[in-house]
Amino acid sequence: MAEPASGGGPPVTTTNIWRESCAIIGVGSFVVGGIFGALLGPVFYAFETTNPAQAELPLRMQLRLAARDVASRSRTWGKNFGVIGGLFSVSECFVAKTRAAHDMWNPVIGGCITGGGLAARGGPQACAFGCAGFAAFSLAIEAAGFGQHGGHGGDD
Repeated sequence: MAEPASGGGPPVTTTNIWRESCAIIGVGSFVVGGIFGALLGPVFYAFETTNPAQAELPLRMQLRLAARDVASRSRTWGKNFGVIGGLFSVSECFVAKTRAAHDMWNPVIGGCITGGGLAARGGPQACAFGCAGFAAFSLAIEAAGFGQHGGHGGDD
């Protein structure tokens, strides 16, 4: 049932709560990013070089070691993509709510926050480069029309 929101805005519905909560958006992005990364684990494993000593092992042992390596890579890539997706979506959501605007600069600022946050252990210079790199990538995605805002800077 919809109830009027305080302040005369649109009614608060369950659908709006799921779309507007930064925490829920972040968890969803973490899960989807984790699944995507886990699916990429076997793909990237195929491009890695194997230990030449493993070629001398019996086939069953080689397959067992390969399966273990694929599972390890899938967990690693899943965790990395999940963290990046969750951090980016939460930071973009907070930026959009703080600025009260939905334009192409929200992902750019969110990308800067994400890049800086991921590089925080490396010190201020790493944070600056991480911020610049993620912001530039987000700007390129938005400018190319692949982002939420289709390559225009105006409000939706």
